[in-house]
Amino acid sequence: MAGPKEYRSVTEFPLHLEQLEREALEHHYLELRTTYGSLTKSRGQLVRRQTEAKAKVAELQASLKRLNAAIAQAQTEKETLKASLAHNTQIRHQLETWGNSLAEDVDDLNAKMFATAKLLGDFEAVYEEVQAKGGILSIGKRFSLLLNAVKRLLNTDIADLITQPQKSAQSPDWADESPSNINKSLHDGSA
Repeated sequence: MAGPKEYRSVTEFPLHLEQLEREALEHHYLELRTTYGSLTKSRGQLVRRQTEAKAKVAELQASLKRLNAAIAQAQTEKETLKASLAHNTQIRHQLETWGNSLAEDVDDLNAKMFATAKLLGDFEAVYEEVQAKGGILSIGKRFSLLLNAVKRLLNTDIADLITQPQKSAQSPDWADESPSNINKSLHDGSA
């Protein structure tokens, strides 16, 4: 992907027009017009990408609803199987692991949805801020804000936005009488 187009700084344009000749005025006008056309095209692309991102969020939400329904059905089936196969510890353990895995998947999907919604919210806030600002001299700054927001929206990995809980260290099983634990001193600090 090509880098962003560089635009002249606003300070490079003359502040007062009385000192300019007609040819210089026409030159600056044409350059401003060209820049404005380019910014308008960029805005169109930005709006299209924003629409695509909203569609992806809607798709994720629909997927989350389907997954929640599947989890609810799986929980019901789990309880039915658990009652009928209470004597079989191995089957019960597998069902619990499966239910926990599904619950973790839902939690992960919920975290991704939250992170995606936050990322889109940040983008929309910048977009609304740019829409609220006016004036031809602020075009460069507005474009820069939009460009930075688009870069963040398109280049941010959702996994980076999700905070993972720290796993606690497991305590040693002192009831385990394996050869490595027999005659082990409580003060040596080894596990």
